[in-house]
Amino acid sequence: GGGGGGGGGFDMTAASASGVGGAKRDADHNHDDERPIGALGRSGREIIQISVGKAGCGMGHEFIRDLVEEHNINYTNDDLRGTFQGTDLELEAHLDVFFNEGAMHKSSGSNRWVPRCVLVDLNMQDLASITSGPLGHLYRPENIIGNDEGSGNCYAKAFHTEGADLADSVLDLVRKETERCNCLQGVQFTHAISGGTGSGLTGLLMKALRDYLDRDCKCIMQTFTLVPAPGISDVNLEPYNAALAFQDMLEYADQCFLYDNAALQDIVQKSLGSAVPKRQEMNNIVALCMSGLTSGLRFKGPLNADLWKMHTNLVPFKNAHFLVSSFAPLVSKAGGAYRKAGNVLDLAQQMLMKDNVTVKCDPLNPGDPHNDIARARILASWASWRGPFKTQEVDRILYDMSKAGSRFDNYYPDWIPNAIASNICKQEHIEHGASVVYVANNTAVAEVIDYSLKNWDKMMSHKSYVHVFQQDGISVDDMQESRGILHYIKEWYNELARREDKIIDTEKMQINDRAIENEDHAQLAAEMKELMKEDMWLEMEMRRGGR
Repeated sequence: GGGGGGGGGFDMTAASASGVGGAKRDADHNHDDERPIGALGRSGREIIQISVGKAGCGMGHEFIRDLVEEHNINYTNDDLRGTFQGTDLELEAHLDVFFNEGAMHKSSGSNRWVPRCVLVDLNMQDLASITSGPLGHLYRPENIIGNDEGSGNCYAKAFHTEGADLADSVLDLVRKETERCNCLQGVQFTHAISGGTGSGLTGLLMKALRDYLDRDCKCIMQTFTLVPAPGISDVNLEPYNAALAFQDMLEYADQCFLYDNAALQDIVQKSLGSAVPKRQEMNNIVALCMSGLTSGLRFKGPLNADLWKMHTNLVPFKNAHFLVSSFAPLVSKAGGAYRKAGNVLDLAQQMLMKDNVTVKCDPLNPGDPHNDIARARILASWASWRGPFKTQEVDRILYDMSKAGSRFDNYYPDWIPNAIASNICKQEHIEHGASVVYVANNTAVAEVIDYSLKNWDKMMSHKSYVHVFQQDGISVDDMQESRGILHYIKEWYNELARREDKIIDTEKMQINDRAIENEDHAQLAAEMKELMKEDMWLEMEMRRGGR
């Protein structure tokens, strides 16, 4: 597709037997295995984070800040930087999910923890602004990769020319990180798809990594993606970049969590009470969602979960893996005094509020059949709870939200029962306390796709800026194909939204004609109606030796 043949020439040698999913670490790291971490030992479920572009590095950096503060890792004192502080061994027990154990500090006698993170950009000044602070000194210098070539805000330049020069270095680093893992759980990308680096270079890396990782292990590839937002854009090539990036995300990623600046600004202004939203505050909302989703890997709880379990529950249909997130509680300091902390029902209501959704769409759109606007449907969802919650109470409230006759019943299709899965982690968030991250595979994501699709059509109607992509290796046919992918994603979600709940009206004993889409449906409906007419008796001939 938009990626063309890029990435095919990279020399990615297979991991050794001591690497992916492997039994032991390299000989240089065997001493790590002899020393159990905390009281619980190693988790063996590592995640590699790759931050691409200015926006992606900003989001990833805030996520690392959230992690080190939650796990009591010092990053302000030069003599203690990277060391675990405190006596709570549970905070130290699963540091290896996102951190590698480094050399020992001579002054403290404690080992240094280094983020398993790669930062990539085509602008060294942007990288320097992130890594120059106290937190930036936690990163290994060789894990910060960049040059000053620039992408010119063009996907094609980042994928085929300038970005390709960095890809070998990035992929070699990821290969080394993979070989150090006991059992690689997943790879997470943070990036934006409006500009060139976040869209093009991320697509190139995903393509090459998918080819490499699928040979040796099965891990989840997630993207935390900043998508184009209505009314906020300073990049003329944004629609083209987004279309090509969505094509890569459809083909190579397993889960795509979508965010946009318009929704994040509204959350910071309305919910958190900040008059002028700062970039760090907006990035922190993304970091809250990321840390909540991975809390089950990093802390104990009555209902733990990993990325595979989350993926199984969140993606009921192939190619429908574009997800909408929300976080609760999101209240200002003044407003927090009027809410009861840790109330499960209150958090459950907040997590479904439109104001808490991190991308501009209406997750509870009632629809308008007269104008052929389908209602929003929540195909599947996941609630990641943090705090001293009881499983019975959480299960009861989540069931009451989606059961027949409830306020949200119309949004949860009957043909996917128990559409809200969950996990519970006992460790509260260090800043927000008892909280929940809610991720929904909601058909309202078609609104997000439609925004980029309409802008793409406007630009292509006059073939503006097409030459910019052609001169760097992407033809008009490639761009048209990416537009077709956008249309496919939108129509796929719209089709799922239009599906009727019941094939047969059990009260009137009539077939619901609107639910019949083909001959197979019609035959199935007729058989079901026949079976439901009267009691059916099955006669069995008793045979010798039979039961």
